[in-house]
Amino acid sequence: MLAAMTMGLAVFGCKAETETEYEDKVYAEAVTFTAEDAGDAGVKVAMATKTEGAAIYYTIDKSSESLKYSEPLTFSKDTEIKAFAVKEGIENSPISVAKVSIKTKTITEKVYVCAKCQKEYKTAQEAIDCCAETLDTTAPADVTEPVAAAKDSSVVLTWKDATDEDIFGCLVSWKAESQGRALVALEKDSLIAAKGQHGCVVTGLTNGTKYTFTVKTMDTSGNKSAGVTAKATPVAVDSKEPLKIDLSVPPEKSNTAITITANITTAAQSVDRVVYKKDGTEVASKLLADSSAIPAVKDITDNKRWTFKITATDETANGTYTVAALDSDGREEAAQITIDNFDFTPPAKVSISAIKDVYSSDNSSITLSWTNPADSDFDHVEISYTFTDITGDSEKSKAEVVTGTEKTFEGIDGNKIRYTYYIASVDKLGNKSNEVKYNVSVNKTVSNVPDVFVKIPAASIKGTETWTPESKVFVSGRKLEIASFYMSDHEVTRGEYKAVMGEDPSYASAYDKDGNRLTGDDNVKNNPVNYISWYDALVYCNTRSINEGLTPCYEIDGKTAPKDWGSVPTSSDSTWNAATCDFTADGYRLPTEAEWEWAARGGESYTYAGSNNVNEVAWYEDNTNNTGTRDVKTKKANAYGLYDMSGNVLEWCWDWYGSISGDTASAGPASGFSRCQRGGSWDYFAGSAQVAFRDYGNPNYRGSVCGFRLVCNAN
Repeated sequence: MLAAMTMGLAVFGCKAETETEYEDKVYAEAVTFTAEDAGDAGVKVAMATKTEGAAIYYTIDKSSESLKYSEPLTFSKDTEIKAFAVKEGIENSPISVAKVSIKTKTITEKVYVCAKCQKEYKTAQEAIDCCAETLDTTAPADVTEPVAAAKDSSVVLTWKDATDEDIFGCLVSWKAESQGRALVALEKDSLIAAKGQHGCVVTGLTNGTKYTFTVKTMDTSGNKSAGVTAKATPVAVDSKEPLKIDLSVPPEKSNTAITITANITTAAQSVDRVVYKKDGTEVASKLLADSSAIPAVKDITDNKRWTFKITATDETANGTYTVAALDSDGREEAAQITIDNFDFTPPAKVSISAIKDVYSSDNSSITLSWTNPADSDFDHVEISYTFTDITGDSEKSKAEVVTGTEKTFEGIDGNKIRYTYYIASVDKLGNKSNEVKYNVSVNKTVSNVPDVFVKIPAASIKGTETWTPESKVFVSGRKLEIASFYMSDHEVTRGEYKAVMGEDPSYASAYDKDGNRLTGDDNVKNNPVNYISWYDALVYCNTRSINEGLTPCYEIDGKTAPKDWGSVPTSSDSTWNAATCDFTADGYRLPTEAEWEWAARGGESYTYAGSNNVNEVAWYEDNTNNTGTRDVKTKKANAYGLYDMSGNVLEWCWDWYGSISGDTASAGPASGFSRCQRGGSWDYFAGSAQVAFRDYGNPNYRGSVCGFRLVCNAN
């Protein structure tokens, strides 16, 4: 096996183009290349060096193997070749690099590489002169613990690498002993093994002949060590007595480690070596010589029983593992096993809509009840809590393990504002879901609800109901569990936006309900903010949440603070589009499209939000004359107490815009190009103000009709 890292070639010492004496060293001549048109086959390339008796080693297109050159090579595609000449007793040549062009059937470029600094030169002498003053002349240390294991027509060599930092590989050579005298083996008499390979396989040997193998380390300056030797005699293996590997793995799932057992059947006295590798080659000889293959552990009572332990931190450890074994008679075999024992998938979270609470001021207790996830491996929940008073949140309590579906917490202080419970599902392996946050208000004299927010009741929509007007969101087959939530009774105003963000980006003209043009911050503050992109809305939501000591809902690139998100994109941005929403957080967010439509309908069957007469509830093109926005809350509210759900400005929703089917998630399609907008605007026709009308815009789009409204969790 001829193996060495391509980098090994690149870092051979700087050598002269001819046999030149330099700092008491003599160097082999550089490799030269000639190209010949091979017709439809491509280009035939020959390599040569003028140094008599030198061997040429080469790599192709950054291959990880260094091969010994013996005859011209034919290429059918553009290729880069790196090559150098090696001869015992003198130093290696510089690295010659040639680029082969299929189009021109020629070598289009040839350079030489300085091993010290990796600079390219047009001549080998220039490469030498680049770093010649710092040329290292000290021989590296030898490898240790060389072992030669005989096989059929081949020998497996292993060793322990020397620790010198500048060693890049080992030169392996061998001699056959015949009739009492040593003869140099013909053909393959040497190879190069990369640093870290810890061994190699020498093939094509004669069974019954004793060989002496010499391993010399080589450093980046071309210096070689004295060398160490090992002997072995290849032996013929009886094909009627094959080596067999039986692999077994325990059936249990794990999120830590599993042990695989290899029981080996062989006629040999013992098994000398067993290695394994995930996705390793099924060629036993290659796997046995693979430096990244991991040795198995031999049973102290049975040398034909070996084990290996696989530890894991995620499910990528699952997959196919190849095991290779070598017995004392030289037999080798490989076998594979596929494992899927590693399970790091947490159980489903407890549904927040299924959590119920009972607060008893008399007993100073809160009783929580819930429905456990249906996961087959679910085991229990863990619950911790914090409480909130006028000074802020307390430290989180130690989590309690609860195996049932109900837990009563004693010692509740009725003077606190609320208790927040954090509930995580845990499976039998200990995998834990993300926590669900659930708030329980205990001091009714302290309001947890922001001013001008109204509570929207929960809904269980089974997907079979008929809707008036007809809905494209609540479609047949789509099952929606809409938890109760709070929604602002008006669209975010220019005054509210400026108070949080320090500026008012609005572009549309502002008017009062009587059509009088308004100017000046004080006068326009009750008009809805506009010229807002979907990205802008996320920034506002998290900024306001942080300002008010709430947990932000949105996360972009692993961060929740908008100051860490960078500038708001003015074109579609993949990082911002990948934003996630924590629907259990207590901060402000945009409504989902289903939440928006449920709230807009107000439990009624009107075409518009609160009426069948568009002029009663909406500012739109006919009654604004396309002039601009109007003060919020100047039209009739719907039954839930929400104003301007029809008209004034379009309202961004969280969801991607797309067709809705029975299996669409509650938060809408998984991906898309645009985000949903609902409710129509001052510049749109009456039809767009209908509660069932759907609209959309690119998330970076800012328009004088674009605004938004806030929601937050009811618990």
